[in-house]
Amino acid sequence: MDKFVSDQAAGLRRLLGQTGFQVITVMSGQKGAGKTAATANLAVALARSGRDVLIVDQDRHGRGACAALGLTPRFDVSDVLERRCTLDALILDGPDNVQVLPIGGCFNRLGQLSERDQEWLAQSFNRLQCGVDVVLVDMEEATDPDALPLGLAASEIMVVLPPGNTAITQGYTLVKRLAHNFGKRQFRLLLNRMESPEQAQAVARNFAQTAERYLGVSVDYLGYIPLDERLSRAGHLRTSVVDAFPVAQSTSQFRKLADGLLRWPQQAGLGNVGGFMQRVIQGSRMMEACRR
Repeated sequence: MDKFVSDQAAGLRRLLGQTGFQVITVMSGQKGAGKTAATANLAVALARSGRDVLIVDQDRHGRGACAALGLTPRFDVSDVLERRCTLDALILDGPDNVQVLPIGGCFNRLGQLSERDQEWLAQSFNRLQCGVDVVLVDMEEATDPDALPLGLAASEIMVVLPPGNTAITQGYTLVKRLAHNFGKRQFRLLLNRMESPEQAQAVARNFAQTAERYLGVSVDYLGYIPLDERLSRAGHLRTSVVDAFPVAQSTSQFRKLADGLLRWPQQAGLGNVGGFMQRVIQGSRMMEACRR
């Protein structure tokens, strides 16, 4: 029934011409922050609201969004570059209207490819046959400079922040680096494993005020994910909590988060998945040129 309703909503939205395109890079300042689980569950919640969602899974070790949704990659971008498969063959069908594109570690070496291979890959992305409204980029290592073209090409950066002084310090360091080195001025904050909305609001307020005062950046609070044992259980089952436990507290929060995300202003200039990936490749070229 949910699938039928989401398909109807997507069809009606296209009929009315409501086809905004968003690219959101999901980052964290440390491992174990819950970034991938947040990405996968937010994607499913968005799909339930009628959006077609593509997750770009950058993980090289099988612990990214594919694993979180019980999917097994058959190929990665290196197979595409070696002409062993087409780009369409990489895409995996997840729950509802969620698709996952596992790109593997090869994507970090885009800037080292020949101009011919870069152009061929860019054209492959332009021909990519998948209608998408929202792209969520699940970054493998938020502080890996080779990974940054993915983040820099996105229209939005979402920082996932768990509780604890160490996590807050590392999250702040990530925002500082992106602001100082790459000119990023606006961030979205998603708090994870919070014990109460009051705790989440206090952390978000302090983080945003500090970032604005000392870095001159804007940090908008998207919301929080509660400390929920059912979310952990869904992770062990390699599925989303939205599917496994529809009445869980975290499921309710992911639905609210998805609703809030859809109210974000649409930024022009990306166009489609091909346009986004063109910007990724251009960013890789510039970063590689700076190293020489």
